[in-house]
Amino acid sequence: MWRKLVNWLRGYLEVQIKGNAPERFINLCYNKRILIWNLKRVEEDYRFRIQARDYRKLKPIAKKTGMIPRIKEKIGLPFYMHRYRKHKFFFAGLLLCGILVYIMSLYIWDIQILGGSKYTPEAMTKFLKENEIYTGIKKKKVDCQEIEDEIRLAYNDIGWVSAEIKGTRLIIKITETNMPAPARIARDPSHIVATKDSIIKSIITRTGTPVAKPGDVVKKGDILVSGIVAVKGDFDDIIKNELVVADATISCKSYYDYSDNISMNYIAREFSGEKKIGYYFSILGKKIFLHNPSHSYDRYDIIVNENTLHVTETFYLPFRYGTITVREYKEKKMTYTGEEAREIANKKLQRYLKRLTDNGVTILDHNIEITIENNFCITQGRIIVEEPAWEYQKVQDNEWRIEQTDEYN
Repeated sequence: MWRKLVNWLRGYLEVQIKGNAPERFINLCYNKRILIWNLKRVEEDYRFRIQARDYRKLKPIAKKTGMIPRIKEKIGLPFYMHRYRKHKFFFAGLLLCGILVYIMSLYIWDIQILGGSKYTPEAMTKFLKENEIYTGIKKKKVDCQEIEDEIRLAYNDIGWVSAEIKGTRLIIKITETNMPAPARIARDPSHIVATKDSIIKSIITRTGTPVAKPGDVVKKGDILVSGIVAVKGDFDDIIKNELVVADATISCKSYYDYSDNISMNYIAREFSGEKKIGYYFSILGKKIFLHNPSHSYDRYDIIVNENTLHVTETFYLPFRYGTITVREYKEKKMTYTGEEAREIANKKLQRYLKRLTDNGVTILDHNIEITIENNFCITQGRIIVEEPAWEYQKVQDNEWRIEQTDEYN
């Protein structure tokens, strides 16, 4: 791909040779270090591609071999610019387009929220907007570390959050406290510490100093593998400490408490089949309706299907288009039967268990009970799991420095 781009920028020719010594012609090109490619036979002749700057070098070879090279096609940027050299406004438009693309690349045009089930992307987007993080903000005004801290302070049940900028997108990943946090990659010298109370089942240390061993009961924050490696002398005294990024395969036995309540009474929506569809496009966050779905429904549901124009997976543009569907419905009070409520509760539990396994957690056992009390379907219990319940913690200066003393002190 890179070679094709370079050839196109420099310009190249499609050449056809005619004569009785094509093999000798090609061999001489090789000896003269003239690059040719896409060599193919066309009836009795041969055709190949060559860089435009090398075409003049073919003259002595053609004279020696009696071959006649003819240019069949000129390809590349130099020929393209020469062909349209009188179209000044066209090139001015290209230049203006390039400037606009550069300016747009300085802003955030798409915010994506990944992970979490309790907090919807809409709720998180609203929270970010309240904290002056929105689509159309300059990238230099976005502090990813500050965003992470704000989300942790505002939501106590979000245990892990990550914010990063990719192209013109701000991608925020969250994990609630009842789900395992994704593993992070450490670059600075770090310990491996426990993320929750658990029992060590197995630990294989590759780098660092092991602190915990199989069978140990550890608490959240305890160091499992230290990032400090002590270098000892002949008399078993510590000469110095070396810092490393601890590396180990660790499996822990822990648990998750699960709890969920479902009201037996609920409001059902009965859709009448009446609906209105509107079309719009958005420029810099301002919606312009091509057709506004006006209606006179008392109760209605709105479904928005929106798409953002983008050049690549990370370069999004400030242009959106979509449809708005308004559907009429009527409310009806309903009550779940015991069997229906248990089935819904069980499906929610199975989805939660699947999310655990998708995050690398092995489920050993669980004692989840589903009961119906006071017009509620209550699901609660404990799930026993095996998981890598650890994370990196940066080594602090006061942990590894050794105070040197002289012989008189």
